[in-house]
Amino acid sequence: MNTCCTSPIETIAADKHKVNDECCLVAEKTEAPVTAKCPVSGTLSRKVQRRTVEHLIKSERRDVIENVQYYYCAEPTCEVVYFSGENVPYFTKNNVSVKVFAKEPGDDVNACYCFDWTRKRIQEELVNTGKSTASLQIAREIKAGTCACDVKNPKGECCLGDVNSAVKEIISKKSQ
Repeated sequence: MNTCCTSPIETIAADKHKVNDECCLVAEKTEAPVTAKCPVSGTLSRKVQRRTVEHLIKSERRDVIENVQYYYCAEPTCEVVYFSGENVPYFTKNNVSVKVFAKEPGDDVNACYCFDWTRKRIQEELVNTGKSTASLQIAREIKAGTCACDVKNPKGECCLGDVNSAVKEIISKKSQ
């Protein structure tokens, strides 16, 4: 286990465990630029590991994956999920085997892909208990080494930022 995941559980749960804004699960390092602009939305996007793309692209599209650096576009209104700065096909939401949290507003969409924390599950816990334990439960699993964000999360990194923003969004809607 890398050093950022050995942080105290509270630090991990608050998504403050990353070193230089990188998650410890991102093991693949390439010489490619850290960011690139999405060819459709122009959104500045972060690079993602090839194994993330290989794991999440539907089987009928895997043969199109090239040996290039891919980037993850988080722009909610853009259909593109993965692209490269090279002249190769990009992959859209329809090519990915899971719903992408940043691009799908539904309650059935995972904020955490490893431990199945959907917006609905977070909302139900908030309604039933008045609080969310999602981040702490996920942090415990991260510390135990049982997460696989690098291949299950379309972003290819820790989900806690998305989980914490989902909790805040649900609380905000509830108080309106």
